[in-house]
Amino acid sequence: MAKDKKPAPLPFPSDPGAALFLELMMQMLAFFILLTSYAVIVEDKRLAAMGSLAGTFNPMPRGANLSDGEGPALPTRDIVDGSTAPKRTAKELTDISRDLGMEDSVQVLPLDQDTVKVRFDEHIAFTSGGVELAPEAMPLIDQLASSFKKPEVIEIQIEGHTDDTPLRGGSYPSNWELSAARAMSVFHAFAERGVPAGRMTAAGMGDKHPIKDRPDLSRRVDITLKFRPVTDDSPVQKGNIQQLQRPAIAPPRSSF
Repeated sequence: MAKDKKPAPLPFPSDPGAALFLELMMQMLAFFILLTSYAVIVEDKRLAAMGSLAGTFNPMPRGANLSDGEGPALPTRDIVDGSTAPKRTAKELTDISRDLGMEDSVQVLPLDQDTVKVRFDEHIAFTSGGVELAPEAMPLIDQLASSFKKPEVIEIQIEGHTDDTPLRGGSYPSNWELSAARAMSVFHAFAERGVPAGRMTAAGMGDKHPIKDRPDLSRRVDITLKFRPVTDDSPVQKGNIQQLQRPAIAPPRSSF
């Protein structure tokens, strides 16, 4: 019976210099792997410690957010229990209209968990039949633009609306063109104040979406804000930081 052959030994460089170089490279590779593993462990411990401090001692004010930038990843919820971005924005916009004495002319309408609509009627923004924003509307436009520039707002849809009263003369042949021109006036006013144009769309709706119980509000501007969505509906645990990548912008939501 033939004896099993022993496997041939692996070749080893006969040159002492080459052998020393190979050993040095192996040691450097092992050292690099050790450093990488240590870095991952330290980062996990750092995040765990940060979450523990935020949840246990609550050193940050209510509604605080750890991310200050406008990068693709932002926390989807507050680090401590608090209201969502749409609710905070709706309250902020309501306070703005009250402080400006326009609470009877500006409506803030939360539509769902990630959408808010701002509505203001014609007389506070435009002259009758005109498309240029009135000077009296500029304080409101300034305040709205400041709020709309926040990174959690990912889409702004501006709609111009009219009633069904036919136009008599003027520069626009129909209410449709008039409503579109008014929407574009608001669009340009926000863009001049730093609201990213890539987030905004403008549309003229004409007289196709009247408000039957409030005919005076048929002549209006509707601004629909779409916010970065929250993916987890479960209660937030203190100290738990969640992130997600920038979502795709949904198609414009039709008015109601």
